[in-house]
Amino acid sequence: METLTRALRRYGGMVVQPRKTAAGLDPNEGVHDGAWLGGLYLLSIGVLEILRGVATARATANLSGLLMLVTAVGRVLVVPIVVLVACETVLGRSRSYRRGLMLVPLVLVVAAAHELTAQGLSVPNYGPEIVGGVLSIGLAAWVREAIPSLSEGSQ
Repeated sequence: METLTRALRRYGGMVVQPRKTAAGLDPNEGVHDGAWLGGLYLLSIGVLEILRGVATARATANLSGLLMLVTAVGRVLVVPIVVLVACETVLGRSRSYRRGLMLVPLVLVVAAAHELTAQGLSVPNYGPEIVGGVLSIGLAAWVREAIPSLSEGSQ
């Protein structure tokens, strides 16, 4: 339970005080943040796409249905993967261990936009993904200097 609490503190800290949060973390803490936040992204916006893929796979009962399922998952996960690569590029090699934490703005923006769409409000196609991705990359640039470099810590 303590691990979940620490993860929620990291994610919330990146929203409220990103530089202080990034500077105060142990290098081994949050190693799997990218996977967890990618999973949250998948659950927040991709469930319907995946269920459609499962229904197609079940209805066709052949390889094309399975390919449709894989395509649905890939279509949902392409955005966080591209944002992770961009954040890693901005952070640089010695600070790239914090790239997963930079997905927090993407997950927040896209999940909020998805909820607004579910409530009947119109949201532009791919607008939330673009805004969330730009915010994540901007966050990476903003906190870059606050993140301790691994080469500094190993000397």
